[in-house]
Amino acid sequence: MSAIVEPRPTLPLSMVASQQRVRLVEIRGGQRLRKRLADLGLTLGAPLRVVQGNSGGPMIVAVKHDARMAIGRGIAHKMIVTLDPQGDSAPHAR
Repeated sequence: MSAIVEPRPTLPLSMVASQQRVRLVEIRGGQRLRKRLADLGLTLGAPLRVVQGNSGGPMIVAVKHDARMAIGRGIAHKMIVTLDPQGDSAPHAR
C-alpha cells in the first residue's frame, strides 16, 4: 500500500510572513535571474527564513547558516516557495 502525498501549496516569497521558514521550489524568471540567484546560493530546494518581510522595503532573508541578504520585492515575487514543514516558525533569539 502506498501513501498519498498531497502537493504543498506554493506562494511568492514576497507574501511570506516574517520568521517563516520556506523552501525555494521555482524561480519565475529568465536564465540571467536564475544564475544570479544561484550565485548567491539561492538554488531550488534551498531552505530560507524570512527575517524581515512586512516593511515596505526589501525583504531580509537568512540562508546557509543564517547568512542574511536583502532581496527586492520584485525579485522576491518571482521566487516561488513552499512552507517548510520541518522549519520552526518561532523567532530566534539574537
